Amino acid sequence: MKRILIATTIGLAVLTAGCTGTTGNANPTSTGGDPTPTSSSESNSGLGALKPCDLLTEAEVASLGLTYPGVAEQIASSDGCDWSKSGAGGIRAGIRTNAGVKDLSLDGEKISDIKVGKYDAKKVEAADRAKHLCTIAISVSESSSIVVIGSSGLTSDDTAAACERSSKAAELIAPKLP
Repeated sequence: MKRILIATTIGLAVLTAGCTGTTGNANPTSTGGDPTPTSSSESNSGLGALKPCDLLTEAEVASLGLTYPGVAEQIASSDGCDWSKSGAGGIRAGIRTNAGVKDLSLDGEKISDIKVGKYDAKKVEAADRAKHLCTIAISVSESSSIVVIGSSGLTSDDTAAACERSSKAAELIAPKLP
């Protein structure tokens, strides 16, 4: 039951952080000719080729104290993967091919500009006012991003532990980004 609550909380945080209010059909349609990227930012970022559960290896997940393999899940416009450990929180990494960091609705007790590898990013402590969450939003391009949400567990108020977990995961993911 705790695992479901953790996954739901992380999922809701991603949903809240990433909702832009844009509507429409996300399914591509065939043009009958050669495929053409829907946007230059998507083709430039290369994120479309990445699978969220491939962002962390088994050894990397183990180093975060979590269970491998992760569980793939799409929330809103984010393809993501959740890794967790019962009662101990977890990590969710979401790929957003059509939303840059500037497009995200980031809310928390403290928001800081940081660097993750070669990328600019935002660190959101106590994301959505939930003390057990910390979000790192990595700007891959002007219109694409990776959002890493760390949780210290639903019954925890340890924002520092959540931020340590999300920061470590983001640093492991950054070298794999285009």
